[in-house]
Parts: sequence; C-alpha cells; structure tokens
Amino acid sequence: MNTEQINAEELTELGIESEAFGASASNSSWVRRHLRRIASSQLLMWAALVIVFSVLPLLWLQAGNVTDADIWWHMRTGEWILQHHQIPHVDPFSATTMGHPWVDYSWLFDLGANFVVAHFDLASILWFQIAMYAVITAALLNLLSSLGMRFWAALGLTALAVFAMVQTFSPQPEAFTIFFFILEFHVLLWAERTGRFKALWALPVLFALWANIHIEFVSGLFLLGAFCIEPALEWPFRHSSETARETRLPHRQLWLVLMASLLATLANPFGVGLYQTAIHYARDTKVYDLISELHAMEFRNLDDWLVLLLLMLGCFCLGRSRRVRPVWLLLMTWAAWMSFRSLKEMWLVPVVACALIASRHRWNPVSRRKIGLQLPSATAATVFVVLIAGAGYLHANSQRLLRVVSDSYPVGAVSYIHQHHLQGPILNDFSWGGFLIYALPEIPVYIDGRTNVHSQEEVLQAIALYRGDPGWHRNPGLRQAKLVICSYSLPLAALLARDPHYRVVYNDATSLLFEAVEPANNGKSEGPAKP
Repeated sequence: MNTEQINAEELTELGIESEAFGASASNSSWVRRHLRRIASSQLLMWAALVIVFSVLPLLWLQAGNVTDADIWWHMRTGEWILQHHQIPHVDPFSATTMGHPWVDYSWLFDLGANFVVAHFDLASILWFQIAMYAVITAALLNLLSSLGMRFWAALGLTALAVFAMVQTFSPQPEAFTIFFFILEFHVLLWAERTGRFKALWALPVLFALWANIHIEFVSGLFLLGAFCIEPALEWPFRHSSETARETRLPHRQLWLVLMASLLATLANPFGVGLYQTAIHYARDTKVYDLISELHAMEFRNLDDWLVLLLLMLGCFCLGRSRRVRPVWLLLMTWAAWMSFRSLKEMWLVPVVACALIASRHRWNPVSRRKIGLQLPSATAATVFVVLIAGAGYLHANSQRLLRVVSDSYPVGAVSYIHQHHLQGPILNDFSWGGFLIYALPEIPVYIDGRTNVHSQEEVLQAIALYRGDPGWHRNPGLRQAKLVICSYSLPLAALLARDPHYRVVYNDATSLLFEAVEPANNGKSEGPAKP
C-alpha cells in the first residue's frame, strides 16, 4: 500500500468521522430546539402556573384549618373600634391588664378582619389565607422575572420558596409584611437596574401603610438601611480587584428616602410607641420557648429543610460570585439569624435568597420576553374556577369549619356560659384567650396571645399554673376567678376536679368548665385544698 492509498484511506475515515460528528451535532441541536419549543409553550406554562397556585390552597381547603389563635382577638378588636369609634390605647379585654397601655399596631388589619367575617362568614378566614398566598406568590414570581430569570427558573425558585415558608401563610397581618417586603425589594432592585430612581419615593407611602398593619415594618427599614450603608460596607474591600461598584442607586437620595420612610411610619395612632413595642418584643426572649410560633426550627418538617436548602443556594451564589457585594452578605446573615431563631420569621431566608439568586442573572431589557396579559389572566381565571370547585367538593363551608373550630376551641363551654348567664372573671388557657375575647366579649379573659400587653413574667406564671407547679393554688388569677375553662390535657384540670372549691358544670370532648363554689377572694378560705 503506497502513501497515496494511505492518505486516501485516512481522508475517507476522517470524512466518515466528520459526517458522524455533524450528524451528532445536528441531532443535539434538534433536541435543544425541540426542548426550547416545549419550554416556550404557553399551554405548558399555563399548566405549571395553575399547579403552583392551586396545590397548597386545595390542601388548605381539604384541612379546613381556621384555628389560628390570634385571628379571633383581631376580629374582636375591629368590632370594638367600630363600636367605640376610636382606636384602643388601653387594654379592654383582659381582667389582669384592664386599663394598661396597649399599642394595637395592627388596628387597620383588625378592621379589615372584622369587616370580612361580619359580611361573609367563617370561611372567609380560609379564603383570606388563600388570597394572601396567591398575592405573595405572584409578587415573588414577578420579582424574579423582572431581575432577568427565565420563566421556568423563576417559577421553580418561587415554588421552592413558597413551600419553604408555608407555615407563615396564616390569617394574620404577617402575611402583609411578607408582601410589602417583596414589594420593597422589587422597587430597590428595579430602580437599581433601570436607573429610574423616582420609583424610590414610593417607599415612604408603602411604609406609612405598613406601619398601620404590622409591627414588622422594622424589617423593611433594615432592608432599606442596608442599601444605604452599602458604601461603608464595601470600604474593607476597596483594594480588592474583584470588587466592582455595580450599584447605581444614588445614596444621597437613598438616605433621604430612608428619612422620609421613618417619618412616614410615625403617621400612626401611637407615634413612637410602635418602636417601643418593637424593642419590647426584642427584649422579651423568654417567651420564645413557650409560644409555638416563636420556636426555632426543629427540622422535623420538609419546609424547614427547604429553608436550609435556599440558604445554601444563596451562600453558593455569594461564594461563586467574582465580584464582592457585601450588602448581600449582610442581608443573608441577618435573614439566616432571624429565620433560624423563630418560625415566625422563617420567610426571610426564602425571600432574600431568591432575590440574591435572581440578582446574579444578567439583565437585558431588550431581550426579555414579554409574556403579556393573556397568560396571567388565563391562569387567574383557571385557578379561581379550580378553587371554587374544590371548595364545593371538599365541603369547605362554614358548617364544616365550625366543627373544626369546635374540636380546637371550647365552643360548647361558651354556649353553656351564654345560656346560663354565668359571670366572670374567667381563668382560661393561654391559647384559648383570643377565641374567648371574640366569643365572650362581656367577660374579661385571664390571659391571651397579645404578648405586648401581658409581660413574659405573666405568661410564665400562667404556664406554671397550667402545669400545676408547686404553689399553683396561690395564683392571683385563679383566686379571683369565678369560672375556669381548660383542656383535659392540662394538669390543672385534674387538680381542680379534686378540689372542693370548684365543681364541673360542663364538659365535652374539648374542654372542662369549672365554677368556683367558694371563691378564695371572699375571705372564707386561704385557697383551694391541696390534692
């Protein structure tokens, strides 16, 4: 075989390999085009959106859980405001703190809660929870999309985030805080990307509304303050070649917006009292071990692990970035500390981590695909039909929800008190105080979940009483009470059942109602007999 033949064979083999490689590349290109065509399908996008917006609400409709402990006193407070044409500045509901100063920082939410339930029914509590879930999910998805994330990446990250903070979707004013926090992030990052700094002046208006709905507007102030001090945070990195000033926000204007926002938060019925209440909550840390929603994450549920996953993804983005931006490090550290400290704040990591991950994407307003209004409109209409049909199929009506409430709260005992015109004072379980404020407006309760009214010492004394700790019979609330209502599961119930100074006048599967036969405060006795 001569050289010419070898070269011809080699060329032939190379040609075959070249054709094979070309065919493989062509097949790969065809697959990519096919996948892009599928991913860009409006029908597939619609189906995915309907699933994300419907799954959790359908589960809530099936469970019919309207047993939040605080929604009841919120509704009663709104009713009190309408009856007295003023906002309460002293406590009108508890016998132990009657007349003590009270900062009802969620008075606007209270009015709304009372209006909705009064004009609709008990099911409106559940529908409020669903509506806030839809609003928060839509706001987060829009934030990620506006930062340059593709539809499927933004939807997947949004679904991960909302499932991670599922415990925070309760019928409470905290839901508005999550929504307002996302809106604030949207304004800050959108103004930074587009250079339209006039949008920043929407923040004082947002804070004026926020401060009259929920005390956690201070989290929004922290977020705004973090962007204000960004130049100071970058000072240690000034010699780093990897540091780049990408922030286009004018910091002088940011400081003016922050000052205006601080002044806007004072446009409330209590003035600086809101900040005193925030300090009170930060100082009273002993109740964190006593109130379930203030407990730290125990990682017994999937959502706790999803929060950790999002924190790890955010930290990965920080570590992978070649350009240091310390403001994100500050925000992630703060969010992790708050979220892992209390279940009530666990939403901070998902929101901050999602914003950080999306901010790493390149933003090109020219290349961004406009979805238009057809897809969101079709999604909203479909989700509405699905949820209405689901509510009918699952019997999520007021009659069924009332049975759920009866299994968790002393509805039967309350009816007995009304029927027999029994008088207080009443001693009650801590978790039932809010419900009794709503169900027995004529009888002051012993204690309830308003921890800015009841000191942590009072909460600790109440817990010791329920446990039957030594000296339980000397508790002032018990000595003054004419009625005692408590759960079978409390040791106090067994102690009072054996005490001659109390008799059981009503009992059902949920609660026991005791009436004082010989109250200790009439001077005839030193206290209940020891068991």
